[in-house]
Amino acid sequence: MTGTFCPNNRFRLTTRLKIKGFSHKKGVCTMCGFVGMFNRDPSLNDEKLLTTMSHAIRHRGPDESNFIVRDSFCAAFRRLSIIDLDTGSQPYTSPDGRFTAVFNGEIYNYRDLRKPLLEEGIEFHTNSEIEVIVALYRKYGPDFIKMLRGMFAIMIYDGDKKNCFVGRDPFGIKPMYYRESENGVIFASEMKAFIFDPEMNGFTVDTKMLQHYFTFQYVPEPNTISGKVSVLEASHYMILNKDGIEKIVQYEDYRFQTPTHESLDAKAEKLRRILTESVEYHMISDVEVGTFLSSGIDSAIITAISSRINPGIKALTVGFDVASYSEIEDAAEIAKHLNVEHITLKGNCEQFKNAFERVVWSLDSPVADPSTVAIYMIAEEASHYVKTILSGEGSDELFGGYKFYKDSQLSGRFENAPAAFKALCRGISSVWPEGVKGKAFFHRAGTRLEDRYVGNAFLFDEPEKKKFLKTFDPNQSYTELTRDIFARTKGEHPMVRMQYCDLMTWLRGDILVKGDRLSMAHSLEVRVPFLDREVWKFASTLSVDEKLREGTTKYLLRYAFKDYVNPETFMRPKLGYPVPVRVWLRGELYEWARDIIVNSRADEYIDKKAALQMLEDHRTGKADNYRKLWSILVFITWHRLYIADAEETKKRILAGEL
Repeated sequence: MTGTFCPNNRFRLTTRLKIKGFSHKKGVCTMCGFVGMFNRDPSLNDEKLLTTMSHAIRHRGPDESNFIVRDSFCAAFRRLSIIDLDTGSQPYTSPDGRFTAVFNGEIYNYRDLRKPLLEEGIEFHTNSEIEVIVALYRKYGPDFIKMLRGMFAIMIYDGDKKNCFVGRDPFGIKPMYYRESENGVIFASEMKAFIFDPEMNGFTVDTKMLQHYFTFQYVPEPNTISGKVSVLEASHYMILNKDGIEKIVQYEDYRFQTPTHESLDAKAEKLRRILTESVEYHMISDVEVGTFLSSGIDSAIITAISSRINPGIKALTVGFDVASYSEIEDAAEIAKHLNVEHITLKGNCEQFKNAFERVVWSLDSPVADPSTVAIYMIAEEASHYVKTILSGEGSDELFGGYKFYKDSQLSGRFENAPAAFKALCRGISSVWPEGVKGKAFFHRAGTRLEDRYVGNAFLFDEPEKKKFLKTFDPNQSYTELTRDIFARTKGEHPMVRMQYCDLMTWLRGDILVKGDRLSMAHSLEVRVPFLDREVWKFASTLSVDEKLREGTTKYLLRYAFKDYVNPETFMRPKLGYPVPVRVWLRGELYEWARDIIVNSRADEYIDKKAALQMLEDHRTGKADNYRKLWSILVFITWHRLYIADAEETKKRILAGEL
């Protein structure tokens, strides 16, 4: 460890270039993350605590670790080296010593933002994003965040005003967790860092959030499974002063706009231009960039555009050795058509089982999405070939890609039907057996959208939770978390309301969490060109008819890029990393799952007998419970790693085993 002092002696910086299990190698792209603290009393700054907490997220930046103390602000940083490999170290302090900042993510338009500042005579000493961020904050204050085009979590300390700015990108691509205490506020790029926070005294389970988890399959932000830690919401920033959090401000609200009146061809041409520009921005890097390639239209379009920019780009696909659960063959057709290098990974049940614990650990809060294991596996494979990868997340929410959206066209016609008619529909749905065609339609027709839609996933309703959840509270409902969301879109088309709900919940709590955490676990940076300011501005003005037409979803997107992909891909429905958990839980994974339930130490929350019966019903074919079982298995394993065996988990972290 070496220590250096600034000439004005106002702050201290220490740098570690070698960490147990990792070595510094200039020029290698790494992940980035940080832990920060803003205390009421500068004497409470704790370098040992923050560096230990940062060790839990070392995968976000295994090459270089820096620590800085400035008055009431201190931070431990794990370095990302995607751009400006030589001079982009953080924490960064402005030449006059006023501002100190840490930043996780990518600002794709930072060079554009830098030009007018240079023209004003502002000098820059590096080519890094962080120096531009600080210059913009000095000039524009908190509103500078609206100028940024990218994914980010930022902390900036102002030594003159003695306050701190903390901001997060509009979509929530990059995470920011925080915990308030009597002494101040502590921040971390991943929640797992708080396992070393002695003042928190260990993770707990917020039973209210647990009950919501078993409907949503994740805990919607700003909440976490542990009530002690919160998430700074996407599109928000906060200002801290000596008294703690002064204010939290929402600087963007992604509401859909009135559709514009242009021809389909004109809109298609505009979309091609805007999305191509976004992909070009997202490919800015000093290291090699690849793509994830599934069998669907989203990743095919991203791969097609990027291969025109960089011919022969590497595209990676994962599948499993179970019939109908592999996208490899379809993806191979796309790769051949685009003439790109195609790298495939065919997984099996044993590999899936072996990855499960690490997946649960990596995700921070429980996320009961079986595709997480597939994403973890392909991210690990990708990390052997590239350091940055493009993915198609966000397209479904912006352009209308989910099957549920098609259903809204028909069931939405009954939104204003008489109460008696709705009651009749609900009655028919309740008496029809599971699996009977039409049951779901009558349920949707008889139930208000606000009372049945919570985002793309829906696991258990409240009566179902009561059967196995020991902490079930009949006085709360999953609608509590979506009530305000639907209130903001009252009177709009049902599909638009569903899209907005997914943007506020599903995208942030499931899609982007698994994308960030499971790639970061392998020091791989995932970039999402669909989730771009300019792409959103365009998508927000599309009509329902331009999204749903001719029996398909994402119609305009497909139409705009029909010449970029092979004809089979143009109309292929979404699969979304299909994983054969349904099949395996009836066979190879049955005993494995049974052991997890039997050996569970989460007895105060989960009724083992009810969970085992659920498993047995699935095995015998009496019910299709695989998604519900998966949510229970994930929570039990999360509880073991973060609570029941927390001390053992800490040892494994320090030993480099997690």
